[in-house]
Amino acid sequence: MFAALKLFGNYSASARVLFPLCFLLLCICFVYIKTVVILPSGPDLCKVWEENGSGHDGRDEDKHWWEWVCQLEREWDKKSEYTCVDKRYVGNYQACFDEPYKPSPPCLVYSFGVDYDFRFDDRMAELGCHVYSFDPSMDVDSYNRSQRVHFINIGLGTSNNDNFKPKMDGYTRESNKKWKIRTLPAIKKLLGHENQVLDILKMDIETYEWKIVMELLEAKSLLYVKQFLVEWHIFPNEPMRTDFPAMFKTYMKMKMKGWRQFYSRVEARHHSNDYFLSQMDNGLVNTLFARN
Repeated sequence: MFAALKLFGNYSASARVLFPLCFLLLCICFVYIKTVVILPSGPDLCKVWEENGSGHDGRDEDKHWWEWVCQLEREWDKKSEYTCVDKRYVGNYQACFDEPYKPSPPCLVYSFGVDYDFRFDDRMAELGCHVYSFDPSMDVDSYNRSQRVHFINIGLGTSNNDNFKPKMDGYTRESNKKWKIRTLPAIKKLLGHENQVLDILKMDIETYEWKIVMELLEAKSLLYVKQFLVEWHIFPNEPMRTDFPAMFKTYMKMKMKGWRQFYSRVEARHHSNDYFLSQMDNGLVNTLFARN
């Protein structure tokens, strides 16, 4: 009887070890299937583009939709155009602390796209900045998170709209939900920052960034921004492929206006015809800021 109990005890101990390992193995298999196996196969369109001469001399109207993204990625993959000597992680984002871009108290930071992750916002506040965090997808009323971090239930847009209907995605929790959105100048006016410089403008807003940056450039709203930290998104189903030429030209216009990349990191890439995905973390400084 004692031997049987001992054997049962050994079995229970082994089971306590094996069950978690089996569960972990199942999770790994599930993630592999979801992220690798089910992705459509096919030639890497950007590699084909490079091998065929990258279309350097091609006319815009002759370019395929995917060539515009390949060109964008080539710009992102370039060596840093501005060498930031004092580059630091601030929460989950990299920022430049060289003069004259260094965010020094009482610095002003706008953070668009939070999704309950305030690591960047809280860390900037610890450095003495006043941080305004915006994310209407959280469906949380405006409140003061701390003495220097203020959450505002407003989204960034290309127009002022109290009944903006967002696209349905993983961040839209109700199909009939409406957001309040404002342009950057309208938000600055609302918060009493009309004549203040933004030390850092951070943006992670799931493809909305493209049209918003176009509008910011047209309205000259980026003139008095020192740093722009952004995650660029190109998903398989959005933006529309017909928008890709304008997206590439928007990024190049930023460079024409003095913005220089000091940081870039690939988040995701897949270049098949049926599943084209590109996500990039990007940090840029306004090299013309001192002259503005």
